[in-house]
Amino acid sequence: MEPLDVERFKRLVEENRRRLEEASRFEEPDRVPVVIGVGGPYYAWLFGYTLAEYYGDLRVMLDVQVKGIKWRLTWLRDDLPHLGVWLDIGSVAEGIVFGCDVVMPDEANPWRSPWIVPCIRTLEDIDELEVPDPREHEGVRWYYERLERLREIVREEYGALPVGGMLQIHPPLSAAGSLLGPERLYAWLRRHPHEMHKLFRKLEETFRVLQEYYYEVTGAEPGSLGLADDHSGYLRREDYERFVVPYNLGLYERFGSRYRALHMDTRMDHIADILRDVYRLDFADVGVESDIRVIAGEFKGRVVFKGNADWRVLLSGSLERVELEVEKCIYYAAPGGGYIFDNGGETYVGVPPRMLKYEVEYAKRVGRYPVKPSNFRRLKEARG
Repeated sequence: MEPLDVERFKRLVEENRRRLEEASRFEEPDRVPVVIGVGGPYYAWLFGYTLAEYYGDLRVMLDVQVKGIKWRLTWLRDDLPHLGVWLDIGSVAEGIVFGCDVVMPDEANPWRSPWIVPCIRTLEDIDELEVPDPREHEGVRWYYERLERLREIVREEYGALPVGGMLQIHPPLSAAGSLLGPERLYAWLRRHPHEMHKLFRKLEETFRVLQEYYYEVTGAEPGSLGLADDHSGYLRREDYERFVVPYNLGLYERFGSRYRALHMDTRMDHIADILRDVYRLDFADVGVESDIRVIAGEFKGRVVFKGNADWRVLLSGSLERVELEVEKCIYYAAPGGGYIFDNGGETYVGVPPRMLKYEVEYAKRVGRYPVKPSNFRRLKEARG
């Protein structure tokens, strides 16, 4: 198992945390915080494991994540603000909770990402879908037993290193996307809106019972809620207000009394005022499809946000394209604080580490406060 000097790394993340806290108060620290969204699959690829090994063996999962912590703090050197590992099952919670077939990587397909085989194919399937009782549900018990086993291994190897994990579905519309498949989801919103609201109500109730069970079995303190709702970004504004807002707002009102966050890989600039004024978000994770100028204008001084840099430039081999993408985000979003530099979405397997490191270094260089227009040479060149 990879060794980890927990106390040393705690000291390293403390400075990072202070920088993020200043920016999150809409103040200007020494520079724009840089926190790259890097997850377990990328670490596994980086350190020579397959996804089959990573998801199939808790000790491998732990070793990969600990190596990832050390890599970020000593090589990538972004502003990682916390230490900790987590139980990673991929994005398959809906499959576990509702008994869909779940396809995992295996020896024959060691790099296959986990995915759910859609299990709602007819309107009758919506009627038959049942809100689970977490205390009696085999899949829920399996998950929390596995989480406890990971905690035991961590205690044996690292002592007090935090361990996270929660079995929770996506908010209703995105959860429905997993259960129906995206094509059927968007078609049924048009053809069968009444039945879709029936489904969304069941999914909202499922989210509620899973969240309350999580508090019960872990002792976690209520009041903070983050939602990951990628499917909803493809809706027109009027459809978003009709099919998403009532359910997401209900979840925020019930579970997000102190803190509310939203992740959307898809577009959010057309609904930014809803996110700000209706949901009253504290934090937003912005994907590549949103216009950073619109987001910065709508969120300035009200919603802290991160992301939007297009990760695809990291695959281009062009340092100039990386520089332009970094400058675009920092120039429009950073003045006055409230912005954390990151790529939109996660860092996908295959992104060259050297390009990621260059991106971090360049963001630190041009992101010094106060932001000076003279630092943004690529942006000037692009404007002609």
